[in-house]
Amino acid sequence: MILAGDIGGTNARFGCYVNGERIGVAELDAEAYPNGEELLSAALAELPAGTIDACCLAVAGPVFGDDATLTNVDIAFSRSGIEAATGASAVALVNDMVALGSAVAGLADERFELLNGNPAEGVKCVLAAGTGLGMAVLVDGKCLPSEGGHARIAPVGAFERELISFSESEVEHHGGVLAWEHYLSGRGVEALYRAVCAVWGAKPEPFDAATITRRGLAVEDPVCHTTVETWAGMLATAAGGLAVTSLSFGGVYLGGSIPAAIAEFLRGALFRRRFEDAAWAADYLKNVPIYLIADPLAGLEGAHLIAHNRLRHG
Repeated sequence: MILAGDIGGTNARFGCYVNGERIGVAELDAEAYPNGEELLSAALAELPAGTIDACCLAVAGPVFGDDATLTNVDIAFSRSGIEAATGASAVALVNDMVALGSAVAGLADERFELLNGNPAEGVKCVLAAGTGLGMAVLVDGKCLPSEGGHARIAPVGAFERELISFSESEVEHHGGVLAWEHYLSGRGVEALYRAVCAVWGAKPEPFDAATITRRGLAVEDPVCHTTVETWAGMLATAAGGLAVTSLSFGGVYLGGSIPAAIAEFLRGALFRRRFEDAAWAADYLKNVPIYLIADPLAGLEGAHLIAHNRLRHG
């Protein structure tokens, strides 16, 4: 049996696989557990019992050697701790974007929604926006994780420059660098909403990201609608920038809970145009397909593939 885990700053998903078939899933609140050991123990208690031959945990944070700490929640894992808890002979501890990238590399494109463009071969890249913003590049089936979400944001137009001017005052105590993740994440939706309110002279309501998104999609609140529309435009620019940086002619794959929630914005012509305008002298972006990873268990599938390969090759 293979144990796979996809552990983000909010949701922690675990699955058991036998002969490639997923036989059980446990979905837990990562923030409800004080450490990685208790989180893993709780997951094992909910999953089918059996001998675990291989395990891969994918975590939303940097992995250094045999240790990993999540970026947005105070939880850490170690390879030795995973081995002790599971008894697995083959253990992999990877960044969550490596798992999501492995899913993109190892699963058929039919598993993902083609938003626009035509399927093509070549390097691929992945952006996932949820609790944070992850990026990765896929070359010949191998996933190269990236911290591109921490790069300085690139505004388009006077309105976005005004938004960033306001938000920079909120991050001054962090060095004053406004990165893509400050907007393109769950908390980023809320930060962007506050910025839109400030620029428009509106009083912000205590809305969370889910409420802002819901009201924006329903067009019942002009401020929320503009927030979501602007968020989608910024995602297009970030995606286009990553595609140019990595020459991802094989496609851009958008994952995470927020892109899935606002898919109707991503299917539109405005999103595509913003993507193609993301870089100078980059006409080839017109030929790059864009996919949506709508399956919330895609990262889990990728972790399973990694564990399977680790078990097979030793």
